[in-house]
Amino acid sequence: MRYCTRCKRIYFNNENGLCPLCGRQMTDDPNILSPVYVLTANGFELERVRSVLDSEGIAYTVNEARHDAGIQILNSAPPENCDVYVTLSEYERAVETLKGSGAISDDIPEPDEKAKEQINEAKKKDQEEHLDPKKARNIRIFSAIAFLLILVGVVYLTDFIIALVRKLFGI
Repeated sequence: MRYCTRCKRIYFNNENGLCPLCGRQMTDDPNILSPVYVLTANGFELERVRSVLDSEGIAYTVNEARHDAGIQILNSAPPENCDVYVTLSEYERAVETLKGSGAISDDIPEPDEKAKEQINEAKKKDQEEHLDPKKARNIRIFSAIAFLLILVGVVYLTDFIIALVRKLFGI
């Protein structure tokens, strides 16, 4: 599985490592939270896609399709086509859901076993990098206490310096 950081698309059968759309070098190790292109839709179809993704609890973003930018600027109309993106972790579930609703045709390539394994490894890596809630809470408490101690130290040091200056100059 390869991921283009510019086009936000994944390719499962790309041997040369260059994006077919933009020609940029693709990465083999995308972040699990990277946005991934799912489909382009407009009008009622876009609203249907949104409602399907919302009903399944799949987070998504909608951006105006790149080739429509000039048209919208010229006539101030709503964008004709919009690209829908989900995170890499939700890509497989989003594609299955949208295929079930008929928004995506069945000829879209599914992730193969190797790609699914890469996605699962990325999910595990992401989970390992996050602290468990108890450790995170303890770190926040310790940080707050350390900040207060530093603040108190600065106040006492300032008072000491002012007292020293007053004593030296007899103010």
